[in-house]
Amino acid sequence: MLPLKLEVLEKSEYKLVLVVEGISVEMLNVLRRIILTEVPVMAIDEVIILKNDSPLYDEIISHRLGLIPLKTDLEVYNLPKECECSGYGCPLCQVSLTCEVTNTTNASLDIYSGDLKSNDPKIVPVNDFIPIVKIDKNDKVIIEAYAVLGLAKDHAKWQAVSNVAFRNYPDISFDVNALKDAEENDLIIKMCPEKLFELASNGSLKLKGDYWKHCTLCNSCEKNSDEKISVRSKEDVYIFTIESDGVLDYDVLIKKVFEIYNEKIDEFVTELEELEIES
Repeated sequence: MLPLKLEVLEKSEYKLVLVVEGISVEMLNVLRRIILTEVPVMAIDEVIILKNDSPLYDEIISHRLGLIPLKTDLEVYNLPKECECSGYGCPLCQVSLTCEVTNTTNASLDIYSGDLKSNDPKIVPVNDFIPIVKIDKNDKVIIEAYAVLGLAKDHAKWQAVSNVAFRNYPDISFDVNALKDAEENDLIIKMCPEKLFELASNGSLKLKGDYWKHCTLCNSCEKNSDEKISVRSKEDVYIFTIESDGVLDYDVLIKKVFEIYNEKIDEFVTELEELEIES
């Protein structure tokens, strides 16, 4: 196995793409599953609707509020079950958000996530323009909501990322001298769904330099070249993609993933030591 190596391929506010070398597919899948289900984040879990003149039922509004992604501070808040208050609700495990809107215009009014006012400026919606409900003139909506930390394995609203996936690192090779037929080369270029091939100045077939970023290992080029092109994947090298909705910074997310992983290993070792195995 190769030594562990990480390379950032792409990074933006909502997407991180890494090239990971020297890791088994099993280990990578463990990390993927922890990211998806076991990293705690904030989400609205309790809603009290004091006034609702909108056309939507209270239950629908509550459901929409629960699915609004909230920025999360893992340094301050505890999971309810791990809090000193035993989950009854205190400043260490619960955040209050309120929404009071009256439509004083002569037209309908949209209420957005930005209309939620939090008692903690760090725990707010990641986007102020997520629609909640629309009210008519002279109508009013008054809502109290309470957000807590939770895990996505209990409910999807507590999912720390939008998506996370990995794929094999592609390795395409071919002999230029074996691909001299212009008609065959043209077919290979046209049939590649990711448009990874092009013609060189001398008319020969060549791969684009960054083909590995986009190749899906569909084997289309291999099939249309009578296997003159070889499509393989590099062993223990993967492209790992995290799509975020902004609730956690990437460095906080990755650090938390390995904390959870180490906790699980320690728990497993402890359980194993306590287990009496007959020889």
